[in-house]
Amino acid sequence: MKQIYFYDENKKFISYDVIDDAAEVPANATTVEPVDSNGVGLYDPTWNESTHSWDSLTEEEWKKKHTVPEIKPEPTQEEQATAQQMLLMADLQNKVDTLTDTVDEMTKSNQQINASLAQIMLQNATNAENGGK
Repeated sequence: MKQIYFYDENKKFISYDVIDDAAEVPANATTVEPVDSNGVGLYDPTWNESTHSWDSLTEEEWKKKHTVPEIKPEPTQEEQATAQQMLLMADLQNKVDTLTDTVDEMTKSNQQINASLAQIMLQNATNAENGGK
């Protein structure tokens, strides 16, 4: 049994198969394995009739040929409007939180002032009962 390597009408490698040793190799195939001198597979191998060998792209050429550029979709107007609303809501929530903190601080301060005022009034009332002594 021998392995054969098929190529298409453009001489590009497409597949391999095993045939009987006595069988004739088809016209669109070869017994030459599409590997380099180190036995490493080739990049996009193409059969070269004149040299009876496989030609290969370099790794860089192959990557350039097969790299799909990343497409970053543009947000729709609705998505942009939603994002803008989310930013506004976050800003408003931040302002509400700040105002709530300020009101809490003012309430505590007001309670302290009222307590101090109550002490002063009590002291004044005590002083008045004792005749100002």
